[in-house]
Amino acid sequence: MPLQSLTLDQLNNDILYTILLIIHDVSRHSLFYLLRANRKLHEVTLPILLSSCVLDYTTGDQQKASIARVESWLKQGNDSTVLSFMRHLTVKATRPYYYREKGEQKAPDTSKWDPLVQLLMCIPHLASFTFDCHEQMPTVLLSRLGTYQPTAHLHIRNWTRISNDTLFGDPAEEALANSPSLRSLHGFFVTGQVPEADYRFPAFNRIVKLAPNLESVSQTTLSGGGCVVYGYSREEQTIRSREAKKFEAAVPRRKVIKSLEMNYGNAYTLEELATYIELNQLVSLKNIQLTSDFLLLAAENSTYKLSSLKHLDVKLYSARRGWAGASVDLADAFVQFLASLGPLESLSIVLSTSQPWSSILSAICHHHGSSLTGLSLHQVESADKESMRACLTLEEVEDISNSCPGLTNLELDIDRTISRKQEQSYYAVLRLFANLRKLTIHMDLGLVHYSGRQNLLFRRLEGNLSDDDPDAVQLRLAKKCYAHADEAFALDVWRDVAQSASPANLQKLVLCMGEQNREIGHGYPARWVLQEQSDRHLVRVQRNERDDQLEHLDVKITPEPRRSRPIAVPSKGLSC
Repeated sequence: MPLQSLTLDQLNNDILYTILLIIHDVSRHSLFYLLRANRKLHEVTLPILLSSCVLDYTTGDQQKASIARVESWLKQGNDSTVLSFMRHLTVKATRPYYYREKGEQKAPDTSKWDPLVQLLMCIPHLASFTFDCHEQMPTVLLSRLGTYQPTAHLHIRNWTRISNDTLFGDPAEEALANSPSLRSLHGFFVTGQVPEADYRFPAFNRIVKLAPNLESVSQTTLSGGGCVVYGYSREEQTIRSREAKKFEAAVPRRKVIKSLEMNYGNAYTLEELATYIELNQLVSLKNIQLTSDFLLLAAENSTYKLSSLKHLDVKLYSARRGWAGASVDLADAFVQFLASLGPLESLSIVLSTSQPWSSILSAICHHHGSSLTGLSLHQVESADKESMRACLTLEEVEDISNSCPGLTNLELDIDRTISRKQEQSYYAVLRLFANLRKLTIHMDLGLVHYSGRQNLLFRRLEGNLSDDDPDAVQLRLAKKCYAHADEAFALDVWRDVAQSASPANLQKLVLCMGEQNREIGHGYPARWVLQEQSDRHLVRVQRNERDDQLEHLDVKITPEPRRSRPIAVPSKGLSC
């Protein structure tokens, strides 16, 4: 029977299930309307809606509500529809209250997990369990999961220790390191805030090296900043080093890790990864700052070649200063590295400010242009007039359009000008991307006007400029150029970019006004840093998901614009 003549009741349930799964991933709330359409759709849709469950333990009221839901399911026993359809269970909560008493650290009461322990024993077909809490996963949960749900995959988000200075031998950490259920491990560490010893990194790495079936690892850090830097005596450093070595795994278990996210990687890092990871099967490498020796080792030595890599997200910074000034040899090494890889599907590069894109872009277009569906090329905005970021030229953007025909996601920098003519030229070239679905543009805040003690802005604040002063005229023009992006501005950009033969292709536009995740060090922030933190915002423009309302655009600005945006002007103690 031709497919066109089939009625809904004649369609195979597997076909309907596949269609509804796609709808679930795009617009889950639409499935609730299908429940009321007819009996056939109700029977197929209900299991999909009930397959994923989230228990929120964030606040006291949410915790009580989640526990009440679990207890109601348990009372129904084998008759519970929810338990029979449940496949994916997630528990999330914020950091609990830890306190010290007489020098000892105590954890909060874990009785709140008792109903969840019972639940894990009663779900007949659990496929995955995600523990997304800022606290250590209780051993009783891990034990019940391994006993009653041996085939379920365990995912740990926001991995946390009892305390940063807990010594080697924590039973919960050892149990997790040897759990065959563990599939993904995510840890986010804020550093430099406390003087106590910190063994989070060696403890985390021990779990990664010992977990037998681990497939995804994410270990990222963020400096806590502040004006206090802690130092330690040589004796204290020796003690901490000795304690950290106890976490080392004598015999790491080799495994196939598909996704890896980490902050930094050099040749030593790559050699260590090769001792327990099948590097030739790594698919995704994200958020990593790479050195030239890492890139050359991976490009020239077949033992360390990343032949299966499909998704790459890198930061190319110079080793001389850490966060500024890319060296020429690093760019050359990255070009060799790109040539050694198989066809990439997505590539994201954050290049040091003021460095040209030409050599790197040529390698991208030549080796990966035909396979790329996502490309992000970004440089951080600078407040130094002598080292401004280098945006892609119009010719380079056009080269990307010609070399990457399958590109659906593009991210690039466009600096604002007073006349707006330069931006209009970029928008005209962006209309050449026929398959573009999402476009992200990083626009500057004009930080160069906020740097230095004698800059125009602070001279105005001090009342040293008259209205007819040439500097005052320049200041007013600059303020107009770098005004807060409102809904009208975002819609103008959308209309300029979407004027193509198939305007419905573009589904989402994101305007990043200012650097959203700037890395800052210790010391009091400079004036331009404070100004950036005050003024940066995101503007999202997105088509309505309904097919009959594609021309309707939803605009969201975060954070919401304020009527008055005060500028903090410290009297002394400035630093970068």
